[in-house]
Amino acid sequence: MNPQKIVIAMPTEDEFMSSISRWGHENIWTKREVYFVHIVRKDVYASESGVHEVPDKATQEKIKQNMLDFIKNKASEMMPSSAFKKAHFEVLFAQSPADRLAEYAKEINAGMVVVATRNKKGFAGMFLSSFADRILKLSPCDVLILRPN
Repeated sequence: MNPQKIVIAMPTEDEFMSSISRWGHENIWTKREVYFVHIVRKDVYASESGVHEVPDKATQEKIKQNMLDFIKNKASEMMPSSAFKKAHFEVLFAQSPADRLAEYAKEINAGMVVVATRNKKGFAGMFLSSFADRILKLSPCDVLILRPN
């Protein structure tokens, strides 16, 4: 694994942005190659008329462009412009987003995957989200789990 390559599973919730930004400023923005990745769940159904994907291909393209704009905007707010120019941005579609993120980390030979998880309280807080838990099990490299604030 290449410790210079960091995959950030980009959430859509603003509550996680400050945690990612703070961690990045302290550790990686200018020292590592950063990959911001958002994976959209897609479902595949078989019927008498064939195999159908939801969202369909046309909708996937619209979602992909909107999400790319979103993660680029959020990343530009979090990182210095010199680091932003070197960053990579991906929007992928998969039946299992966690499985696909682990595959992506392996494909690029990442050294770390960064994911956000909810800041649950009480008994529920003892456990991670199913996404974070699955990444811990599947990731080919180190995983850093950030909670909001």
